[in-house]
Amino acid sequence: MVALRAQDLVSQPVALITLALAVLVWGTVRGTPHGRAVLGVQAAGTLVFGALALVGLAVDPDLGRYLVAAGWFFHGVWDFVHLRHSRLKKVVSPTFAEWCAVVDVLVAVQLLFLL
Repeated sequence: MVALRAQDLVSQPVALITLALAVLVWGTVRGTPHGRAVLGVQAAGTLVFGALALVGLAVDPDLGRYLVAAGWFFHGVWDFVHLRHSRLKKVVSPTFAEWCAVVDVLVAVQLLFLL
């Protein structure tokens, strides 16, 4: 993100969307160690959170802030679900799920109280 910000060729949102789509295509073509069902759930999550972000950018800034905050919050909930499943050795390591869940919820709270 720092390197993307330092240059003017590609915006950060475009890079993140491209990366997310590339990972989805890669997983679809090559398969995943957790199977197609897990990939389908991850793809649905990617689409829902991406749609929330894009709609948040397209609407009135005040409403958009709440939509983006909702996306961050529910992504934190998503991460807590991953934390529960990571203890069963699925999808992501427990430390990453825990860290990401806390950061996501804190960003959501910050967006809600943004003046």
